[in-house]
Amino acid sequence: MSKIIVISGLTAGGKTTLVNSLARELKNSKIISFDNYDIDQLPSAPPLNKPLSQTINLYDIQNIISAVNSARYKYDYILVDYPFGNRHELFNRLIDLTVYIKTPLDILLARRILRDFSNKDISTVNNYLNVYLKTIRQVLIENENFIVDTADLVLAGEAPLATEIEKVIGTIKSL
Repeated sequence: MSKIIVISGLTAGGKTTLVNSLARELKNSKIISFDNYDIDQLPSAPPLNKPLSQTINLYDIQNIISAVNSARYKYDYILVDYPFGNRHELFNRLIDLTVYIKTPLDILLARRILRDFSNKDISTVNNYLNVYLKTIRQVLIENENFIVDTADLVLAGEAPLATEIEKVIGTIKSL
């Protein structure tokens, strides 16, 4: 049976980069990514401006759980790129290791602007920054505190990728 490894963190925190790198290192692994399921776009999804501590179990993640269960006996490792860590009550019992990438908010903000706003005009960027300062930043802080609290391994998001990979693989081997 597979080892199910969840890589969590805030948006633009490096989850996808770490998952892809781990998949290259861990032979016979499968990646399942939260982003491929548009869970936060479903009509049942709670508003994004509410802290996860109040809304986590409202998210319909059944498709992710089904994907994990389908892969459980086919791969040695299932790497799940998933921001909620082990906090969702329907998923937490399946997880063998929860890794949280704790990336400073200034780095997250810079990555998000570079990734999502590179082709936008300056007024769009300014509008986002205003909303970030008024609402998003505080929600991110609350969400991070909620998720990081139960992680098995916390990585420094500004650390070199090779260091993060080494720590995760070392922890996996000790399971």
